[in-house]
Amino acid sequence: MKKATSKSQAALYLLLLAALALSAAAQESEGLVGPEGFIPPPLHPAGAQLETKQLAPGVYALLSDKPPVDNSGFVVGERGVLVIDAHINGAMARQIQAAVRRVTNKPILYLVNTNFHGDHTFGNYAFPAETRIVAHRETAERMRGFEHEKKFLLATVNNDPTVFADVRLRLPDVVFDDYLRLDLGGRAVELYHFGPGNTPGDTVVYVPEARVAWTGNLVLLGEESIPFLIEGGAGAYMQTIVRFARTLGVKTIVPGHGSLISGAVLGRYLAYLNGLIDSVREATRAGKTLEVTLAQTPLPGQFAPSADSPFAPLLPFIAGVHRWNVQATYRELNRR
Repeated sequence: MKKATSKSQAALYLLLLAALALSAAAQESEGLVGPEGFIPPPLHPAGAQLETKQLAPGVYALLSDKPPVDNSGFVVGERGVLVIDAHINGAMARQIQAAVRRVTNKPILYLVNTNFHGDHTFGNYAFPAETRIVAHRETAERMRGFEHEKKFLLATVNNDPTVFADVRLRLPDVVFDDYLRLDLGGRAVELYHFGPGNTPGDTVVYVPEARVAWTGNLVLLGEESIPFLIEGGAGAYMQTIVRFARTLGVKTIVPGHGSLISGAVLGRYLAYLNGLIDSVREATRAGKTLEVTLAQTPLPGQFAPSADSPFAPLLPFIAGVHRWNVQATYRELNRR
């Protein structure tokens, strides 16, 4: 898949860079805090529109025009609709439903939460009561920490609690462990848990006939992103990506945030994680402190956006995620 090169998308990423700079001040709040140089992703949904893109007959991505505000999507069968992720609040959840209604009047049978984070689940309550919410067992359990998650996300929305003012907890109706097949009538959607990655319950939503997968935060942002070890370990994440790549012949990935990408991004993720583990293991064996390891393990050049890329303004965010990953991997290796 070619990189986006339009002036409009480049402008969006420049706006994102400004938002990133503003959100850095939010790190001191009771929210998303990482090592020095980490910048929380700006997820405030104000002004965000979800643009509908048909990927195959009955298969639709909902892509935010304000990255990295969350994406979504839906799949239409003869009996009804399956939606992927509920977004961050009721207003965004209703925007998802309005997009569905512009395509079909069939009932929304299922809503799948790809992970437990509030920007993917807080909109659950705004879906019809008859819609069955589906999630991995670990995701469902962690969603019970509702109030903590609201505090955790504050740094990502510029410390604006009004984003969550209407939100109420709605837990999944159906849980699964490794695999679940949902029949929409003439079209099946498969749910896979290949192991922990960004969260313990990361779920891949796959439409086999279209070879389209929604990955939530397992594949986070777009073509030039890297994994984000926000709650996982590098080794486990790598094994999860290996199982994902071996099991599914994915053509198109709708990441949790950012632009559409091809399945080839999985190779990039594996190369990054392998290099991360090797670099941090070498540092720990040499007895280096975390501070020294962070200073001597910069983001490798091959994983930084090129200067002429529309993703270039994302470099501060990606470099900050890398510092988070180095810190998480250092602590993991030193616990052994």
